[in-house]
Amino acid sequence: MALIIDKKLPAFAYLKREQVAEISTERAEKQDIRPLEIGILNLMPGVVVERTEIQLLRLLGNTPLQIRPTFIYFDTHKSNSKQDHFDAFYRTIAQVMESGLDGLIITGANLEYSAFEDVYYWKELTKFFDWAGKNITSTIFSCWATHAKLYHQYGIKPHAYKKKKFGIFLHQVHRETESPFLAGMDDEVLIPHSRWRGIERKDLKGKKDFEILIENKEVGPHLIVGRKGREIYVQGHPEYDRSDIAEEYFRDKAGGIAINRPENYFPKGNEKKTPLKNWGANGQVFYSNWINWVYQTTNVDVKKPLMDRGSTRNA
Repeated sequence: MALIIDKKLPAFAYLKREQVAEISTERAEKQDIRPLEIGILNLMPGVVVERTEIQLLRLLGNTPLQIRPTFIYFDTHKSNSKQDHFDAFYRTIAQVMESGLDGLIITGANLEYSAFEDVYYWKELTKFFDWAGKNITSTIFSCWATHAKLYHQYGIKPHAYKKKKFGIFLHQVHRETESPFLAGMDDEVLIPHSRWRGIERKDLKGKKDFEILIENKEVGPHLIVGRKGREIYVQGHPEYDRSDIAEEYFRDKAGGIAINRPENYFPKGNEKKTPLKNWGANGQVFYSNWINWVYQTTNVDVKKPLMDRGSTRNA
């Protein structure tokens, strides 16, 4: 089936060109199916807000289920550059808390140099964290959101690195976990990373709520599952486009920021050559697995996070 999205959303034109499946609201309402309600709290800087929308919608759209994505922004905090866009196409946290969600994605943010308590929307964000933990079937926390949630909920502080974890890294997939989130995935997967801080395996030692599913010895865990799937922590960026790392690298170089060259990215280390995109397929597999798990686990009542005992979901 397809995404139910507002055709006035600027991202729609890009998705149409890529032939990402979509369906009109009118047609969706005629089908006797309750779509999955998936929220996206977009914390990315204004310049890449719409790119992030496209990347996540692309990943959500490649499943056989009907999905209604809802972009979310804060009630109190206002954007200096994108508030008109948010007012037109996003719903507030309060509105989403009233209507309910099956699944939630919280993106990263360009806030690695800030103490968590100094982030201007920290109180609103942590209140939403707490609500989501009780009321949403599963939440994906991406990059900075992973660090923020683990710090807020479990007191786990990310490590600061002198050298940025930057580039494309080969990861081991822990198939022995038999996790449904790894179904159909290769034994080794390439994943982009772009961060100055991180959570390491030792930080989770002895904590029974967590299971590491994908990791690399150099950059640490990429995919961590908490609370048996209710919380998903992602440190890498499987949603990245081919050019994202290059743009970050050249932007920082032009700005005089000391930045290491991304590893395993430019062909033969030549910055003038077009990088290969060799991580997208396994990223798509993960998101499809997550959507399927949410579908199999969530309640028919969107305001309840888990299926009632004894119920079954018919595909």
